[in-house]
Amino acid sequence: MNDLWMNFALEIALFSILGIGYYFYQKRKIIHFEENKNPIIINYILEICLAEKTESKEKELDDLIIELDDYLTQKKPTPPIKKLRDFSESAFCSPRLKEVIQSSLKEIENE
Repeated sequence: MNDLWMNFALEIALFSILGIGYYFYQKRKIIHFEENKNPIIINYILEICLAEKTESKEKELDDLIIELDDYLTQKKPTPPIKKLRDFSESAFCSPRLKEVIQSSLKEIENE
């Protein structure tokens, strides 16, 4: 009977240690994601812009792509939020791209 309680106590101690370790692992992942949220969102917008880009020369979209790339390659320290907002409100922006940019801007501004 004594061995049963000893095994039970060891199992509870083991699961408690594993649970605490898993908690700190998940907490570190969440903090790392929050630190890198802006580049992840900007990268997603860049991918959508590249998919929307057609063979014709669209200077406004090309300028936006360059701005986004400059931010992602750390040539500029801040994301081009004003440029994104201006482009999404222009006539050159497709409805799908406008929706993606506006929802992404909301996510960035909710920090």
